[in-house]
Amino acid sequence: MRLTPSSRGLLSMVCLCALSVSTPAQAALRRGESPVPDFTAGGEKDDKHDWNLGPTGARGWMWGYKLQTSKARQILVTEVAAGSPADGKLQVGDVILGVSEESFAHDPRMELGTAIGEAEAGSGELSLIRWREGETSTVVLPIGKKGAYSENSPFDCGKSQQILAEGCAHIAKRLEADFAEFRSPLSKGPDRFRTYSSDDIMNAVDAMALLASGKPEYATLVTRYAHAFAPVNLEIALHSHSRMASWGWGYINLFLCEYFLATGDEAVLPAIELYTTNIAKGQSFIGSWGHAMAWPDKNAGKLHGVLSGYGALNSAGLICHLSLVLGKECGVKNDEVDDAIAKANKFIGFYANKGSIPYGDHLPNWDRHDDNGKNSMAAVLFDLQDQSERVRFFSKMTVASYGERERGHTGNYFSLLWGPLGARRAGSEATTAFMKPQRWFYDLNRSWDGSFPYQGGANSGKGEHSYAGWDSTGAFMLTYALSLKRLYITGRGTSPANQLAGSELDSVITDGADFTVWDEGLAPYRKKTAEVLLQDLQSWSPAVRFRAAQALAEKEGSEAHLPDLIAMLNAENLTARYGACQGLAAFEERAQSAVEPLQALLWSEDTWLRIQAVSALSNIGEASKSAIPALLRLAIVEDESDPLEITQRYLALGLFDSKKILGNVGLLANSVENVDRDLLFQAVQKILTNPDGRTRETVASVYRNLSYEELKPLLPAILKAIKEPSPSGVMFASGIRINGIELLAKYRIEEGMALCLDILEIDKWGKRKRLDQCLSVLATYGGAAKPLLPRLRQLENDLQVHPEATGLTPQREYLHQLIKDIETAEEEVELRSMKE
Repeated sequence: MRLTPSSRGLLSMVCLCALSVSTPAQAALRRGESPVPDFTAGGEKDDKHDWNLGPTGARGWMWGYKLQTSKARQILVTEVAAGSPADGKLQVGDVILGVSEESFAHDPRMELGTAIGEAEAGSGELSLIRWREGETSTVVLPIGKKGAYSENSPFDCGKSQQILAEGCAHIAKRLEADFAEFRSPLSKGPDRFRTYSSDDIMNAVDAMALLASGKPEYATLVTRYAHAFAPVNLEIALHSHSRMASWGWGYINLFLCEYFLATGDEAVLPAIELYTTNIAKGQSFIGSWGHAMAWPDKNAGKLHGVLSGYGALNSAGLICHLSLVLGKECGVKNDEVDDAIAKANKFIGFYANKGSIPYGDHLPNWDRHDDNGKNSMAAVLFDLQDQSERVRFFSKMTVASYGERERGHTGNYFSLLWGPLGARRAGSEATTAFMKPQRWFYDLNRSWDGSFPYQGGANSGKGEHSYAGWDSTGAFMLTYALSLKRLYITGRGTSPANQLAGSELDSVITDGADFTVWDEGLAPYRKKTAEVLLQDLQSWSPAVRFRAAQALAEKEGSEAHLPDLIAMLNAENLTARYGACQGLAAFEERAQSAVEPLQALLWSEDTWLRIQAVSALSNIGEASKSAIPALLRLAIVEDESDPLEITQRYLALGLFDSKKILGNVGLLANSVENVDRDLLFQAVQKILTNPDGRTRETVASVYRNLSYEELKPLLPAILKAIKEPSPSGVMFASGIRINGIELLAKYRIEEGMALCLDILEIDKWGKRKRLDQCLSVLATYGGAAKPLLPRLRQLENDLQVHPEATGLTPQREYLHQLIKDIETAEEEVELRSMKE
């Protein structure tokens, strides 16, 4: 079915609301799901967070599971603000059972949010069914009139502009009160620069919202913030290893750039120059950023190379990237900045037409249309660089993600901040279509004083509320300021060539319908016929193809459609060929008839098609072993079009991975019997030089499956992989190094002892686990490790004065005992040497 423009929003709303057709009593509990309490019968809430209840001035708890509340039928009032519309009408402990004389029937959040919008469009009075101490009655809250959203809101919309005005007034009041205590970069002297605080993000976003409003009454305040954010120098920051510098630098520089481009105030240009050039220096060699800048080379006096912590973090990196692009727009001329932008474009651009941009330098996320706002950021980023193909993909993914915006690792602040800004790159009609099914959510989030407190996700766990207590007003105000187009991030400079409209827009909205995190959006696909699912496998959307593939493979008798999928491997439409591979991968071993035609795709000119074929062959499993020689040969190939060797990542996973990262164990994970040793060794040696840590780690399965004599030719490569950590995939970089020292210890190779200490890196992320593993491996050498006692005693001293000494107590105690054991060991251990 194709949607007409008039029916698009209505169906989207229905799809969002119809998340669960079963009653609370009928539906079985899912893993981690708590029963739905009845507060009128003595039920109690859990310790998960409550919700803002729109402009009522009240907050309330309701049952939720993984961000969704569709089983809840009651709201327990947990807070009432003095002087608010709810004051005197509601009190803590009251239970709201419904709105407008109707009990909640499908989802209290959606129903209350919708009722708020209707009340503001009508009389300005919100009618609630209230239960208090056994008595049920109706109360009316005077929330005020705002009118209805216009048909193409947030454009040409009086209500949106009123919300913008009230929100900006709240921001200005907060910032004025905060300014006296504002911890600016200059607050502790001209030479001190505090590299990060969460206030940096909030204040920078809020200041951009005031700037985006264009209201002259806020000009002085915005200027004061811009000048306070502008540091004298970054020297101390450059050598401080701050854990979160990328966040602070990225958002501050973004604000300063937008401020200069909007006002022309040259006072901030030196700061823009400093931030822009030093963010460029802090980029990793592959084009990414982490929580912090890359490790400094103190001898060279600049930043470069390997990221600290656990490596790439794209949510922070995209802001750094975007700020470089705007820094150039401000006039920064620097070859290092140009190179950084080019590398970052290549790194992030890889994900175009493949899936959602992941957490770090990981594989694309095929199962969702956005991942905490990163696709949305990319749409803005590439639009500002006139890279139309990438803009269209990432903006379409954003528009289709309207039902997914509440999700987000550590919380959804950035998803809600960037979603509408990314949708804006697809044009005003697309922005309206994206926003329309979310209007209830925006009305529910807005408080009675015009602010937007951070909501988080219902029942999503402590780890998903890193932004609890944040004021999110600025993030929402940038959405309501989209029609003004005063900032580059709110639409200034948007290319009309990328607009999404008409039947194409209708189709994208349909692609995003019925999403629920309970089943990753599979429910509507399971209802479709096999013929429709085969059509869906030709979709532009990786998420639609993924969901269709899973649903088709689940259908009874679906094997009858395997010939259709195999035929699709040769389709003219490239996305259809991707979809065919995804479909065959979902069939796993049942798709063994596709092994030969899939092998034919391994040498395709299209890198992503090769990768999809590798993934499918891996998932098919045992029957794909005939493809092993071809896969090994492909792993050795040098491909100029794939400088980061992404294809090799998938090949390594498909061949050697034992952790089922692609859905199945690698074809050689459990045995390398009867495999050509020359091809095998060439592939292993090549993979051990791959820039990605997880990729290198896959070949540890080969270590387990070969004898010592067979491993001898690989020992130099294994030794090098221990000594030289991977520059990418830092989160997994220790894996192959630990596997390597374990292998050397297994065969009592002398050089392995010192390496156990060489790779400890007690000042880097993951130190506890590394200490546990490395010291345990060293212990297996027994008395042979006596020559290392001086280093072990120095390590003991270093850990005693370590900043995290208390947290390292178990490792310190183990080390102390290990030293004693080695000192007193009498048993002789015969060692081999690599020199032999």
